[in-house]
Amino acid sequence: MIKIGMAVLLAGIMSLAVAEEQADQDTMLDIENAWVRALPPGQPNTAAYLTLVNRGEVMVVVESASADVADKVEIHTTRSADGLMRMEQLQSLEVAPGERLALSPGGTHLMLLGLEAMPVTGDTVQLCLQLSSQSEVCTSADVRKSRDASDSQNGQHHH
Repeated sequence: MIKIGMAVLLAGIMSLAVAEEQADQDTMLDIENAWVRALPPGQPNTAAYLTLVNRGEVMVVVESASADVADKVEIHTTRSADGLMRMEQLQSLEVAPGERLALSPGGTHLMLLGLEAMPVTGDTVQLCLQLSSQSEVCTSADVRKSRDASDSQNGQHHH
């Protein structure tokens, strides 16, 4: 009876170790430099930008996103079609081990849709990424007019 108890205990410990290893991989996805574009009041949508860093040893797949100020968040990219730049929705993002994936203006980004009110410069927005492993990674994103952080401090907008 003791041998059975030890086997059950050992099996339980091993399954916890596997679950913990998977959770550790999820926490290996870091979000850096997150920000949300401040637009004029009354706009129903805006964009969020950030850099994803996979510090783990396995591929991380971002399946969806959410924000505390938006009804819905979609992953978009900008592609050239017939000589025009068009936004296209993506179903997921893959971040390979050791990879840094920048979501930036004019490229891949998060679209925050259905805003009740446009966040203003100086606010923060809670962004969360839902991963294929059924976990999520969240961060606070500063709201500003452009990529240049100094814009939020001096009120000037540079192109």
